[in-house]
Formats: sequence, structure tokens, C-alpha cells
Amino acid sequence: MNVLSAPSTVQGGLPGGDVLTSVAILMPPGDATAASLRDPEQENIASIEVTSLDHLADLVDHRIGAVLITEEALWGVGFDRLKQALAAQPLWSDVPFIVLADGTTGDRSEAASERTDDLGNAVLLPRVLRAEELLRSVRSALKARGRQHDARARMEELQNRERQVAESEAQFQAIANSVDQMIWSTTPDGLHDYYNTRWYEFTGVPEGSTDGEAWNGMFHPDDQERAWKIWRHSLSTGEPYEIEYRLRHRSGRYHWVLGRALPMRSADGTILRWYGTCTDIHEIKIAEEQRQLMLAEMNHRVKNTLAMVHSVVSQTLRHASNLDDARAAIQSRIGSMSQAHDRLIHSSWLEARIGDIVETAIAPHRPEVDRFVIEGPDLPIGSKQALALTMALHELATNAAKYGALSSDEGKVRIGWSVDGEGEGEEEVFHFTWVEEGGPEVREPSSRGFGSKMIEKALAGYFQGAADLAYDPGGLRFHMTAPLEGLTT
Repeated sequence: MNVLSAPSTVQGGLPGGDVLTSVAILMPPGDATAASLRDPEQENIASIEVTSLDHLADLVDHRIGAVLITEEALWGVGFDRLKQALAAQPLWSDVPFIVLADGTTGDRSEAASERTDDLGNAVLLPRVLRAEELLRSVRSALKARGRQHDARARMEELQNRERQVAESEAQFQAIANSVDQMIWSTTPDGLHDYYNTRWYEFTGVPEGSTDGEAWNGMFHPDDQERAWKIWRHSLSTGEPYEIEYRLRHRSGRYHWVLGRALPMRSADGTILRWYGTCTDIHEIKIAEEQRQLMLAEMNHRVKNTLAMVHSVVSQTLRHASNLDDARAAIQSRIGSMSQAHDRLIHSSWLEARIGDIVETAIAPHRPEVDRFVIEGPDLPIGSKQALALTMALHELATNAAKYGALSSDEGKVRIGWSVDGEGEGEEEVFHFTWVEEGGPEVREPSSRGFGSKMIEKALAGYFQGAADLAYDPGGLRFHMTAPLEGLTT
């Protein structure tokens, strides 16, 4: 069978085999060199018989393996089209030409040399050479052509992988930046090298400024050592990382954050990377702290209330002349405390308004004709002060109804409060007064009862001030002074 056998050629087309092992041959009919190539023992190189340069230009577009052509055939019609086809090849493609010289290779015209050079990848061989030498040149050209295609296949594979990596990176970034969490990653030794956009939006720092170990500087100074200790433990053991710490917000304030991280391992268990998240839990943390504070405050208030009830009962029984009077006094005083608690619950136990407290305390002592004159600015009052003031007003009103201004038809009670020293640099002082008038003549008692002691000492203590109870013959007078902040602290 022929080395470049005519039976395997297809006029105007390509053989059915691999085009990369096909050699396009353009030689004059009956060429002696072509005749010398016929060897019945060789059959592993397919050939394509080419009739013109135009035909050869078409085959260049079809990725032939190599071209065997005589030098004189290059002067035929269609060379410019062949040059265009060669120039239009992809960058990786360079069809090799084996040109059989017209005469000796050392005695050629400049025009002939230029035309051979126009082919680009061409080797010039003498017309007369042994068949095995020509066969070796053809095989070398096909091998070089095969390497071109192998390189192209590898390049396409790399490009495909790069495209897949780029698509995967784009997908990761889209996911990482769409969640409402800060996402980060580190190398196996714990150096941070990636943060999503949420991190930079939250912290307000420039991109890259927290890479490496600089992230720890974003924590509250009191949390940095603890965070480092837990992080180093995870790095040395491979255990999951979890910690709550305060992270500096772009506003300059610190927010409570939950930090978590897990290692990504290879098949043999080696840690390849760490991936972590930071979740803003500031509102949850503050709400929990407020809940705990409220529970502690409630516990404190309940204890204070029970202590006050115990004191009321003990002191009332101690000063009561009989059990009936004691029972009535205890019921009245505890009822007054209950009303004060109702008012505080309505105000969520944080603070009430002093006007509301006064109105609540005196409500049971108001007959159809109102004999109370109440004046004062709208001021907040804390829960413990409200309870104490309610109890004091209850005592004053009860005494006024029994012995003072409210025991006569013409008597009146003036209740007032004000704030002095509201100028710049002056301490603001709160004044509270209870003045009775129009009732029976007042005489100072020979001894002070529980009510008097509570009014003068306990009430003043709750307000961090001083109180004075004066038994003026024209009517009982009570006056308390305290720093304004004493109303709520």
C-alpha cells in the first residue's frame, strides 16, 4: 500500500480518518518524486490529492496535518487566497509546509525565496531525495502539527477551568454578599485574607485594612485578649470557634457580635482553610441585659415593698390603741400602696409623673366639694420615690381628715411643688409642700407616731433630701427639699 496512497484520497474533501494525520499533496501529474514515494509496506499516513492552490486554501480552513508541495506549484493561480487562509489561522495554528525545491536549494531566486517565506512554517527540501528521508520529514511535520493541537486542547481546558473558577467565584461572591452576615476566611495558620462586603459596610474600614492579624484591633479592648486566646485554641486543636465580643461599628460605637468559624479539611484531615461568620446580636444582647436588669429591679422592688408592708404593719400595731383601729389603719395604708403600685405598673415600673401620684394618693379623700388646691410642673418621679410619696400623702390626708383641715367644712389643703436654681451653673432644687388651713387649731403631739416618722425621715431619705413637719396652730405644714435628680435616682 502507498505511503501517500491515492486510494485514501478524496478529491475536493478530506479522508474519513483523523485529519491531523492527513497530508495535502500538490504536485504535477507524473512527478518523479511522487512516484518514488510509493511503498506498498507503508500505510499509516493518509494523503489528500490537491489539484490547485484554491483547493489547498479550502483545506487549510479544515485543519489539515501538513502540506507537501513542489516549489513551482506555488506560482499557480490562487496563491494570494492561500496566504489569506494561512493568515486567518488561529494563533495556536501554524500549518507546516514541505516544499520540494525547483532545482538545488542553494541556487534560488529572491522571488522564489520570498514566496516560500510567505508560507510561514515551511521547510525547503531538494527535489531529489530518498523516500525514507521524505517520509521522515512528513512525519516530523505531522508530529509538530499534533503538538500544536495538543497545546490548543490544553489551553482550551485551562480556559474552561478558568471560566468555571470565575463563574464559581462570581456565584460565591453573590451568595456571600447577599446574606445579612459578615463572612470571612483565613489561611490554615489563621491569617485573614477575605471579608465579604457586609464586613466593610459594618466596620466602615478600607478594604484590606483588616487582613492578616489586624482584625483583632477592631474588637473592644476588653475583649481582645479573650478573643485571641479562643482563636489560638481553635487553630491549635481544629475545634470550632465560637465567641461573643464587641466589634467596632462604623459609627464608632461597639456592637455585640457572635463570631463562629469551622475548618475545611482535605481528605486526610489536613486543615486547608477556616471559614467564619460574624452575626450582629447587639439588639438581642441589649434586650437580654435589659430583661435581666428589669428582673433584678423587680426583685428589688418586691423586697422593698414587702419590707414597707412589714414596717407599716409593725408600726401601726405598735401605736394603735385597739385592734379595730389597727385593722382599719393597716387596710387603708396597704390600699394606698396598692394604688401607687397600680400607677407604677401603668408606667412600666420605670417612672411615673408626680402629678399623677398626688392625684392618686388623695383621690379617696376628695368629697363632692373639692378642697384640694394642687399646683406644680409636670415632672418625672422614680418608682421608689413614688411609693414613698404615696404613703406620705396618705398619712397626711388621713390625719387631715381626722384632726386637721379636712375634718371641718371650711378647711382646705394646698399641695405644691417647684424647682429652684434652674440657671446655668446652679444646682436645681426640688421643693414639695403640704399646707393645711381653715381647720381646727393644731397642737403639737406629745410623741411622734409611725406616720410622722415615715413622712419626715423615710420620705426624705428616698428623695436624698430633708423634710420638716411643722404643727402651726393655723394648720399643719410639711416642707421637703431635695436635689432635682433625687426624684428619679
